[in-house]
Amino acid sequence: MRTTERQLRDEGEEPTIDQMRYDIAEAEAVNMQTSEVIDLLLNGFVGLNETPAIEIKDEHKRLFS
Repeated sequence: MRTTERQLRDEGEEPTIDQMRYDIAEAEAVNMQTSEVIDLLLNGFVGLNETPAIEIKDEHKRLFS
């Protein structure tokens, strides 16, 4: 089983926004199908670094709480 960056952090440690962005990206990458990767490579996307912090916090809470 693969260990994620999130699993390596101290339990109870509040992640930074950048760590939340990485957690979301890592979770999405693990669950992506090849066709989704191809679509992203062909059409692009708005990166998580460009997503407002409040949206990152909401998505992180939705995925990991």
